[in-house]
Amino acid sequence: MSDFKFWGWDKKPRTMLRFVKPGDIFCFKLNEHRYCFGRIMSLMTVGHIAEFFDISMNSPAVSESEIKNSKRTIKPIIIDTYSLFDKKIEEGSDWRIIGHQDNYTPENIDDIYFAFGIGDSCKKKDFFGNVTPISSSEWDLLPKLSPKGDFDVKKILSDV
Repeated sequence: MSDFKFWGWDKKPRTMLRFVKPGDIFCFKLNEHRYCFGRIMSLMTVGHIAEFFDISMNSPAVSESEIKNSKRTIKPIIIDTYSLFDKKIEEGSDWRIIGHQDNYTPENIDDIYFAFGIGDSCKKKDFFGNVTPISSSEWDLLPKLSPKGDFDVKKILSDV
């Protein structure tokens, strides 16, 4: 039996923050003709860690096999789930939870870190929330512990 359940684009135009959970499959409108897909991996202090699949379609539908055969387009990032799925704050932004993978266990997460702090107080937080002091030069190289909105994600994906 499949661990994937899909309910599609039109069933839930909005998902309240408290109902967003790891294993949720999401879709968002990249432009008027393309949709991109990803999965919520974990809750993080300021949002959720999400992975983005190398899948882009002209409709907001994806299959289990397409997800299973996909790769990450970028390293996982923290997204602002509150503004993207719950409040839909950004103009022109349309993100929706379109399915869920039960029994989801994130993979390839050992090198996921986010930097925060300043000066002598630079730190990094790993996927599990463990915090380690780091140098300011290492801080410069890591993604920041800051959630990304629609504009930010589209910019990051366009640079790939």
